[in-house]
Amino acid sequence: MMLEMKNIHKSFGGLEIIKGASFSVQKNEICGLVGPNGAGKSTFFNMISGLLHPNSGNIILENKDITLEKPHNIAKLGVGRTFQIARPYKELSVIDNLLPSLMYAGQIGKVSDALEEADKIIELLGLQHKRDTLAYNLTLSERKSLEIAKAVATKPRLLLLDECFAGLSVQDVTEKISLIKNLVKELSITVLIVEHVMKAVMEICDRVVVLSEGNIIVNGTPEEVVNDERVIEVYLGKRREEENVTS
Repeated sequence: MMLEMKNIHKSFGGLEIIKGASFSVQKNEICGLVGPNGAGKSTFFNMISGLLHPNSGNIILENKDITLEKPHNIAKLGVGRTFQIARPYKELSVIDNLLPSLMYAGQIGKVSDALEEADKIIELLGLQHKRDTLAYNLTLSERKSLEIAKAVATKPRLLLLDECFAGLSVQDVTEKISLIKNLVKELSITVLIVEHVMKAVMEICDRVVVLSEGNIIVNGTPEEVVNDERVIEVYLGKRREEENVTS
């Protein structure tokens, strides 16, 4: 296993967000973590990356317990992540945005070596033509690709992608699915992705874990998940209603 979440409990004050949930992610797998807003998905990401610690339970990364590790140590152990809202260094070029990640978490000592590695990463993510463009001039889709590139620059073995398809057009979603699939293949990394865009979940994930009110209710293939009555009741039905309202 790449990642094991064992009997995780997390509360904020008297409010219990995660209620003894357990799941695992296998090496070189793309695993989706889905569920309604407020289900606890971002809380899981924040615990895996060390921004939060569970009240009880254990987080195991490749047989090493990282439950109480600090974020910078977890990054060095091979966990990279994106955030829902992309926050690039706006006044820096695309290529320069990757240098802090490459030289700190990626532990590349020379700027010339870091630039060479950065070029490889932005090519994988379709940003080579924007290499010297300042980040504030990028489109939303390009900013999201840059967010992924910055996470990849930390040299992760486990990559956490937080809603990297949100707000994108159908064409942009299709293109980014291909980019991420190619990224996983080329770098042999494991991905855990939180996502609401079900087209992306269905096409990109090997397995999907469904979270509702702090509990894991289904863990299976994308096809099994979308046909499960519990998922339809607590999640997919609401998503379809929202899509009908906004269409």
